[in-house]
Amino acid sequence: MKHYVRDKIVIITGGSSGFGLETARLLLELQASVVITGRDPQRLAAAAEDLASDRLVAVQADAVRTADWQKVIHAARDRFGRVDVLVNNHGAGIKIAPVENLDDGDLETILDVNLTSVIKGCREVIKVMKPQGSGQIVNVSSGCAHYSWPQWAVYTAAKAGMVGFTRCLHKEMAEWGGKATCFIPGAARTGFCDAAGIPTDWQEGYPDAADFARTLVHCIDIPDNCVIDEAIIWGTRQVKEMLNPY
Repeated sequence: MKHYVRDKIVIITGGSSGFGLETARLLLELQASVVITGRDPQRLAAAAEDLASDRLVAVQADAVRTADWQKVIHAARDRFGRVDVLVNNHGAGIKIAPVENLDDGDLETILDVNLTSVIKGCREVIKVMKPQGSGQIVNVSSGCAHYSWPQWAVYTAAKAGMVGFTRCLHKEMAEWGGKATCFIPGAARTGFCDAAGIPTDWQEGYPDAADFARTLVHCIDIPDNCVIDEAIIWGTRQVKEMLNPY
């Protein structure tokens, strides 16, 4: 079976844990070259040691900062000469609470981390991809983009916005040979809940990051003349127990 990611240069934000780390692991196994980013230098160093590949570069960066985006893209080009794929995997719950309990700082941070930073990254990497005449962006959204839960309203707004943004972005990129995909995962055991202060006991039996990373990699591992618009993946327990049409 042919793997189309072989020799491609892939940037993965939020690559020190969760989907990002496991996606990097699979891509390296498939002979891609990978740049991972993360805000915490210690976690990033641990991830690089875990992945242990001469085709890996780890760059400390905050996706909210344009200057950091430029640093990451420069590091990728300096080491590998080009950028073929960007996976915008970073994001965080920040504060999951009723809307009336979110102050201006909460609102700005949730939107910056989960949407505005993604738009910045796409803007900066397209400046490199467009002259190449090729490139793919995969934006990692959330099942919240299509379903509704109380206290998740602002996070959901960011993730739903990402879906609409990615569709429009694909149309722009297609004009010069690029493409964009939205990867939409349901809940998984990734450490997201711990970071957001959400209990995790309900996640017993749910998929882990590696289970879902296979589908994320498939969004990239396709012929250049094909595009996956959206890939939605759920744990079977979540579909049975939590989904409703509202």
